[in-house]
Amino acid sequence: MSSSEPVYGDPETRSRILQATWELIEEGGPGVRLVDAADRAGVSRQAVYLHFGDRAGLLLALVQYMPETLGFREQLAYVFDAPTGAEMLERAVKLHSTYTSKIDSVAQVLEAAQYQDEELGAAWRDRMDASRVAHRAIIQRVADEGKLADGWTVDNAGDLFYTVTMNGPWRELTRELGWTPEQYAENLTRMLRRSFLTE
Repeated sequence: MSSSEPVYGDPETRSRILQATWELIEEGGPGVRLVDAADRAGVSRQAVYLHFGDRAGLLLALVQYMPETLGFREQLAYVFDAPTGAEMLERAVKLHSTYTSKIDSVAQVLEAAQYQDEELGAAWRDRMDASRVAHRAIIQRVADEGKLADGWTVDNAGDLFYTVTMNGPWRELTRELGWTPEQYAENLTRMLRRSFLTE
C-alpha cells in the first residue's frame, strides 16, 4: 500500500493495529507478522490487510504513526523556538536523548527492511533527509549569529551533527556502553559545543 493511497476503515481500529505492531516489535524484534499484529489488536488478519495491504504497508504507516503519537512536531518546534543557535543545539541533543529511546526498536526494523523493500527504503531515507535538513538549519542559525567555529562550513558541521546523533551511535552509547539519557545529552552537548561553537 502506497502512502499516497486513501486510508481504509475505522481510525480507531487502524491506531489499535499500529500500536499493537509497535508493542510487538519492542517486545520481540523484527519478526512481527501481520497475524501477530491482528491477534494483539484483537482484529482479523483480513482487517490488517484491508487497512495496510501488506507488511511493508504496515511498517510505512508505523513510520508516520510514531512521531504523531509521540508529539514529535511539537517537540521539534520547541527546539526551533530557542532564542539562540547554541540553545537550539542543546535542545536538539536533549530531544535525541529521550526520543530515540522511544522509537529505536522500530527504527532498527526499518533500517534493516529498507534494503529489502524499495518503498520502505524511500520512506526511511525521506525521514533521514528531513533530519539532516533540520540539523543543518540549526548549524545555519549558529553561523548566522557569528558563532560557528573556524574551520567549519555549515554543510560539514551540519552533516556531522546529523550523523553523530543518529540511532546507531545513540544505541551503542546507551544500550551497549551503559550511558544514561542524561550522560548522553551532557557529553554530546559538551563535545558539539566545543567542536562547533565559538565561546
